[in-house]
Amino acid sequence: MKHENYFNEFLVNHVNLNQSRLNTLEKRVETITNLLEEKLRGYRKYSPQGSYAHGTIIRPVQNNDEFDADILVFIKDDNFDPNKFTDYVSEVYCIFKEDGNYKDKVRKNTRSVKLDYAGDFHLDIVPCVEHKNNHYICNRSEEKFEPTDGDGYKEWLIKKNKIVGGNNFRKATRLFKFLRDHKDNFSIKSILLTTMLGIRIKETDSDSGEFSDLPTTLKILSNRINDYLLLNVNMPTIKNPVLESEDFNRHWDQRKYNNFRNKFDSYNEKINDAFEEKNHNESVKKWRKLFGDDFGQLREATKSKKGNSGSVIEPTIPTVAPTKPWARYD
Repeated sequence: MKHENYFNEFLVNHVNLNQSRLNTLEKRVETITNLLEEKLRGYRKYSPQGSYAHGTIIRPVQNNDEFDADILVFIKDDNFDPNKFTDYVSEVYCIFKEDGNYKDKVRKNTRSVKLDYAGDFHLDIVPCVEHKNNHYICNRSEEKFEPTDGDGYKEWLIKKNKIVGGNNFRKATRLFKFLRDHKDNFSIKSILLTTMLGIRIKETDSDSGEFSDLPTTLKILSNRINDYLLLNVNMPTIKNPVLESEDFNRHWDQRKYNNFRNKFDSYNEKINDAFEEKNHNESVKKWRKLFGDDFGQLREATKSKKGNSGSVIEPTIPTVAPTKPWARYD
């Protein structure tokens, strides 16, 4: 069974990042970008990236876990030469290290500066240099620049979500990410998972009417991903769909891929089984095998005045309206 109301309730109460944490994130981003605008040479603007920008960010499965967010910080450097490495990551790092509010929160990664707000979230700040209508990020480990197009990728996902309709592509992506974190027995970076899902959406899907609701979207995407995985025993190369020179396989290897492929096949079978199950309680139980006991409610048989058994009471699922500016999370 589909259980559309249960899926919507589950998203609001257990999957979507709660509004207070989103508000905190927004305030933190505003504060640090104001600092960078003041201190960073060539600063032009910033752009949310990753799950934060795509509307697919989820709350941590464990209460004491942190969530993460990413922003690109655009830099204009008139003397930039893509063949001569400049460590913009270290420049951004030094700004925060020299500020008393951040000196104990900041550290450097290969391509980003991480600010760790312990017990809540961490924010990855990625310097991005603009040069002749192209964009480059730093790879400190290899001392080179890598082309990127984060905003182009963001627009690509917006288009995929529009094709599916009802914001169901974003919602289904959040559910797949929750499944990954809840099960915690396979590894795949969000950028890889989101890209693989997006590629499964075709232009011809615009007029197909297939994606009628969230559970149907979840099932269709799961089947399409699984078919693709079964055809690829060896780890495929997953490229940025708007920048062929950028691939995301640096986040993966054959061992991780094998495990993901095997686990996904098992969970895909469970999704189909729960979807096709006609009995209410049995279907809820099968969905719970995927998403945990917080999903849905079981019906309880009650006795009528005549003593007959079999009447059922369907629990009422409250409708929770989205709040701006995060209405895309509805």
